[in-house]
Amino acid sequence: MSPTATQSKPKVLVAMSGGVDSSVAAYLLKKQGYDVIGVTFQLYDFSRANRKAGKGGCCSLEDIDDAKSVCAKLGIPHYLFDTREHFQKHVIQYFASAYKSGLTPNPCVACNTFIKFDELSYYAKVVGAEVFATGHYVRVQKEKTRTHLKVAVDPSKDQSYFLLGVSQDHLSRCLFPIGELTKDEVRHLAAEAGLRVSSKPDSMEVCFVPENDYRKFLKENYEFGDQPGDFVDEAGHVVGRHPGIHHFTIGQRKGLATYGLHHHYVLEIDAVQRKIKVGLEHGLLSEGLQFQTHEPDYFKQFVGDVLQIKIRSRAEPISCTIRTVLEDRVTVQFHEPQRAVTPGQFAALYNYDHLLVGGGPIRTAVANFGSEFNERFRSTPKEAGCSL
Repeated sequence: MSPTATQSKPKVLVAMSGGVDSSVAAYLLKKQGYDVIGVTFQLYDFSRANRKAGKGGCCSLEDIDDAKSVCAKLGIPHYLFDTREHFQKHVIQYFASAYKSGLTPNPCVACNTFIKFDELSYYAKVVGAEVFATGHYVRVQKEKTRTHLKVAVDPSKDQSYFLLGVSQDHLSRCLFPIGELTKDEVRHLAAEAGLRVSSKPDSMEVCFVPENDYRKFLKENYEFGDQPGDFVDEAGHVVGRHPGIHHFTIGQRKGLATYGLHHHYVLEIDAVQRKIKVGLEHGLLSEGLQFQTHEPDYFKQFVGDVLQIKIRSRAEPISCTIRTVLEDRVTVQFHEPQRAVTPGQFAALYNYDHLLVGGGPIRTAVANFGSEFNERFRSTPKEAGCSL
């Protein structure tokens, strides 16, 4: 990847979170001859976040200081831009609204879709940068009409799932310098460059939720007080009372024994009637799902194709087939039933070349496709492994 002496590299704006990954991304681009500028986004009001230093969250005051330190070490400019208003609207309010609607949100997907890459694109124009870059573990493969994300060399660190909503325009202008590296290699490079973040812990929590206690956050900031409702069994009979739907998510078992529901799991959440359906574990199994897309015409080419799907960020991909694309809904059938398909989470589809085909927010689980659907499924499907 090292440029020759005759190569000319453009100006690049690098998103600097203060972590080791984005720091090494900037380091590699500088080493390759790019004109690098670092930028950090202030996403929320630190004075209200009340975070404890060293907990491993992202976007804190300590993280900004680390980003500045890295940029100084690399000899590149660093800017801090205030994006709190957009983050509040598109991420934090989305987070609260999802729980109020009985959904389980993924704020990292929302942040990448509506904040990080939009802001990078905007500020790249402000500073005169032709391209921008992040420290995500992902690769890019460009085709004639589309830019595809490809799973990182280190699949255990792959972050393509979190970027499934990023627009084609943004992807076509974004660099991902560490997608070919493992985490150990990234830390080694950081230590080699003398960056003080080389051993900094990874960010694992929701950045704007203090102590990772989302229930407390919702109560203090969005007046999520107790709004009791009924627990019902699969036949609709009332079997108990709960304090509020935002305390629960699909597949949850922890805490239900407190309400006398031993060996029960949360199967469904009805936000309108504030009912939570509970039952035994087998009730969590689904044969497929529907997800929402703003590109229905694009997905029609994959109907009948064998692909792979991830139904949550940490799930292993499993084989599936796209069955229908109707209006803005894509229906996917799993090749093996899956547990706890959760509305509000995201479905990410991949082909067998490890390219991200696309995806969207899960709207509903499909418990059973029925005998007619399953009979058609047994017919030989199209192989999509090399279709992209």
